[in-house]
Amino acid sequence: MAKPIRKKPPGGQRVLSGGRKRVLVVLFVPSVERDGATTVDQHRWVEASLEMFGRVFGGATAYPKAKGVWRDDERGGALVMDEPVVVHCYTTPADIQDSRNLAALGGFCRKMGREAKQGEIGLVVGDEYFAIREFEEE
Repeated sequence: MAKPIRKKPPGGQRVLSGGRKRVLVVLFVPSVERDGATTVDQHRWVEASLEMFGRVFGGATAYPKAKGVWRDDERGGALVMDEPVVVHCYTTPADIQDSRNLAALGGFCRKMGREAKQGEIGLVVGDEYFAIREFEEE
């Protein structure tokens, strides 16, 4: 029979504590415009996203370029090859449900979509993917 997992070491102190941030937010920062050929100032958007996540949710980590593809159905199903930077942010359930925080996150995504000439900004909150496609200012 397997031994039960101990939550505290023999000295009584917890091994891990402070695990309050349990909602993962993932933002994909594109490398090209919707046309698939024109590059965007990805460094600017990565820095801006880190600043926004740090201010709004307390921090984030940007991972090196990934390889991806997006199907643009409004352009006849054209495939847009991309090398996005993936930004991860862990936050609390209360912080992700706060209307001011959601407004800041949504406003940032719309601004990036508009200024980087995107067809869609990909955002994952928890286990749900949001395809942000309307970039008007609110």
